[in-house]
Amino acid sequence: MIVVQKNCMVVVLLLLLLHVCYFNYATTIVSGFTGSSSSSYRIRVKTNPFQFRMSEESSSNEVRNFENVKSFGYEGVPEEQRPATEYNSMRQSLLFNWASEETGMTGLLTRLGITYAGFFALVCYPIAGATFTSDGYTLQKIAAANVGDMFVMMMLLIRLYSGWGYVGSRLKSEIVEFEETGWYDGSIEYKTKEEKARDYFLYSSDVRPVEDRLKTVTLGAATFLVASCIAMNASLAIKPVFDEYNPDMLDMLRGDDKLAEIAARQSNGRPTYCDNRYYRAVANGGQGC
Repeated sequence: MIVVQKNCMVVVLLLLLLHVCYFNYATTIVSGFTGSSSSSYRIRVKTNPFQFRMSEESSSNEVRNFENVKSFGYEGVPEEQRPATEYNSMRQSLLFNWASEETGMTGLLTRLGITYAGFFALVCYPIAGATFTSDGYTLQKIAAANVGDMFVMMMLLIRLYSGWGYVGSRLKSEIVEFEETGWYDGSIEYKTKEEKARDYFLYSSDVRPVEDRLKTVTLGAATFLVASCIAMNASLAIKPVFDEYNPDMLDMLRGDDKLAEIAARQSNGRPTYCDNRYYRAVANGGQGC
């Protein structure tokens, strides 16, 4: 038993020694690659052009979190204004990560569908219900709510595409525009050959697929929006809404008995001001309603 314990202790000590030697060797190699002589470690991530920065005092206790990775290169550019850092921040932001490579097409469509349903039920349909107050206009309310909801979806998709397009243009560009201390002292820095190659690879592998995905979804949403507008016009043609507050319409009623009969039939025998809260108040609380 004592021999076995001694052998186990020897194996553990050898493993610890190998681990320390390997870590020191890897740190030396990476520091030489980045040209850093500072007191911070620079660890290169193979699948991502970002690095961790850990102080020597806290490196043994700090948990490595990929959400805190920072880009390397562009030594004269503030870290938060580097294209690779901007891409990493966008990939993790609450809205723009809907279209990231990690989410994919299925995740994007799922989030858009949930947003569409939420706006339809909580915002668009109640507003349409306040517009079409008479009975028998359910189809018109649904069509109107759908049009309003699709406008919201289009604005959301345009915002997503503009954000990802901005990051893509920064990655493709041969220069980096940045502000040294504020908006009044803008400057530029030319990318090195290695930085241009790395940024273009990042754009081709991660950003361009997102742009293509957003183009496809936005085109589909625009087509559905046009179809929704056509459907709404068709629903109003089937059962038009009588605008009892339009002066021209009121003048037509005076000389057109048929139109007056249609208006009376659509009002279901009630005064037309019953569907408007303001005019109900003017009529002493809506007498006859």
